[in-house]
Amino acid sequence: MHRERVLSRAQREVQNGVNILYVKGTPFEMGYQHGYLLADGIDVMINRTLFATAAYVALQTGTDAAAAMRMLKDGQKTAEPYLPAECREEMEGIVQGANDAGINVTMEQIMLWNTNYDQWCIYVHPHFWQGCMEKGSAPFPPNGASGGGCSSFSAWDDWAGGNGSLIFGKNEDNFDLPGQEENRFLVIAAPDNGFGHAFMTYPGMIGLDGGFNECGIEMMTQLNSMQQETMQGCGIGVFTRLLLTHAEKLEDAIRIYQETPRCTGIAYHVADARTRRAVVIETSSEHVCLRWPERGVNALWQSNHSNCYPGWMGYTGYNMVADQAPVNELRDISTIEAWQTSLKDPYNFYVQAPSRFERYRQLIYANRGKIDFETAITILCDCFDPYTAKERPRNFPSWTNNILCTICAMYPDFTFEAEPPIGTFKARVVNMWSMIAYPGTGDFLLASKGYPAQYAGYERFNLNKLLGRN
Repeated sequence: MHRERVLSRAQREVQNGVNILYVKGTPFEMGYQHGYLLADGIDVMINRTLFATAAYVALQTGTDAAAAMRMLKDGQKTAEPYLPAECREEMEGIVQGANDAGINVTMEQIMLWNTNYDQWCIYVHPHFWQGCMEKGSAPFPPNGASGGGCSSFSAWDDWAGGNGSLIFGKNEDNFDLPGQEENRFLVIAAPDNGFGHAFMTYPGMIGLDGGFNECGIEMMTQLNSMQQETMQGCGIGVFTRLLLTHAEKLEDAIRIYQETPRCTGIAYHVADARTRRAVVIETSSEHVCLRWPERGVNALWQSNHSNCYPGWMGYTGYNMVADQAPVNELRDISTIEAWQTSLKDPYNFYVQAPSRFERYRQLIYANRGKIDFETAITILCDCFDPYTAKERPRNFPSWTNNILCTICAMYPDFTFEAEPPIGTFKARVVNMWSMIAYPGTGDFLLASKGYPAQYAGYERFNLNKLLGRN
């Protein structure tokens, strides 16, 4: 590999306060560019943020930080055989690039960092999973940190605004762990074999919560905890890159999920701007289910609980809610009405904010036919809780997962104990970034500064122009 030639195809810059990384080439070359140009951030993620993740897992499982780190490493070893070759090559490139830039990092550390959010999804509910521990060996402590979660919506034709082009909005919510605020990066990837695409991530991580590509395919990930959880499969970062690199239409995306081993329960909201279609591909380690829009509704939305209940909103097929009910401790799912009532229990600390799903429905119906960039911003910044009929004050956190938990997310602080060099720190689930896109034209808005990110405003970009820079 000719280092100067490879690095000449990449760039790191800041536009209007947004960190941007451009990579181009083979998987290894894109990884090398990433590792070399973001070496300083990788050092922070590996030597600070990973220790913070272990502190989170320690709180969730009632262990100490050292034991939690061993659990994370065991989880990474379990997942390693399922890593696709192109993703492994990109990680190998990250390692070599960072090392050449003067940062000492190993392949094991980078692979561990790339399972960070998959394992986070598991340890939100450590009493239901099978991986490096026996099922049921880690009971959920009564004071575990709130799970939080993400959300998204899409609309097209007469339900969107303007000429009916498909619009897609999403909020990424997670813990504001040490070192992450200044290390949020928009990556513009131009693979030699695949489609150009954009996604958000952190240094050293090949993907996180989805993005969109030059074919007009966009995706978003939402935690949907299931009782069949394992690290024997691929997670959100891997699926982000597989889809954005290789999916030209919805059928490609569906096939990738069906053919690739999966680990945690995740709902993937996928839209195709060219054909103006969208689907929620809800997955667990054992099942792949498809939830299409209701007849006559040219919109789709998703939050962090399963909506694959036969008869609900036009869904037919396997009842994924049955696999989620024991994890979220839903009292009764014998009927649709009983299930919906159980979801609204204000003191259920396990269910992932179903009030957001209802609020999206209200806002999309109220704004039918006029959903454009401006309207989408108001939707993603919304702080109204339909369950309590109250507005969450701008800087006031939600009380529980079902009291004042809103589309614009901000949860209470929790105190964690990490190993040195971090020690004691506080973190909360909050919006990390928010994106609104017209995947068909490449135009998109991105909020990625401050917490919640929406408060600092959105910056405008165009994927095709950004790809042209390379």
